[in-house]
This record gives sequence, structure tokens and C-alpha cells, in this order.
Amino acid sequence: MPAIWYIYHVKKSRHTKPIPKDKLIVIVHKDPEPWGFFINTGIRQFVRKQPELLVCQVSIKAANYKCLAHDSYVDCTRPYLFEDIELTDVRDPIDKQTKTEIKNAVAVSKTIIVRHKKLILAS
Repeated sequence: MPAIWYIYHVKKSRHTKPIPKDKLIVIVHKDPEPWGFFINTGIRQFVRKQPELLVCQVSIKAANYKCLAHDSYVDCTRPYLFEDIELTDVRDPIDKQTKTEIKNAVAVSKTIIVRHKKLILAS
């Protein structure tokens, strides 16, 4: 059973478009299924041009996580639902500072539904 506030490697994620690809994700709550945010190597230009989306990008430093090859971003604009079977490759726990920053991004998000916000902020 996946744990919250851990990074997982998901092979060929069904949530990536247009084709499935491997992704690192952060599990942020269970309802009872696990929900998580993607970790991206950069911020898309579309997001950079929209301040309400840009504030939901949390910097995550490679120096603090063995699973990261370089500094990246947790995209807190939309949580994705995962199945336990997708979350077998656990990598690193999220440190306290990054967890706080993710929760701060969730708190100001205009794209996450209130129910999910409450669950994430309470976890």
C-alpha cells in the first residue's frame, strides 16, 4: 500500500498525453485511492504565462532527493488518481520544507476542487 508524502516512479503513466511515459510523482493523499502530483523537469511555457498556475509550481532540489537527476518542479495544479498497482517503485520521502511548500501551493490553487484541497491540507 503506497504511503503519502513519498515520491514514486510510475512506468508509462496513463495520465501523460498524448502518449504514456514514465513519471515521478508525489503521493499527497488517499481517498481511499492514492492521489498525486507530477514532478516535471521544467515549467511549461503555458504555465509560465499564467500567474495563478505558476504559483502552484514547487521547486524540488536534486541535492535533497536521490531519485532526481536535476532540480525539478512539483506541479500542484492538478492531482491525479493512481491505483496501488501503479505505485510499487517507491523512491524518496518528501522533506518537511517541500511538504510545506506543496501545501502552500495547494492552499492558493484555483484549479484543485475544494474537497481535494481539504484532504491534502489535512494530510
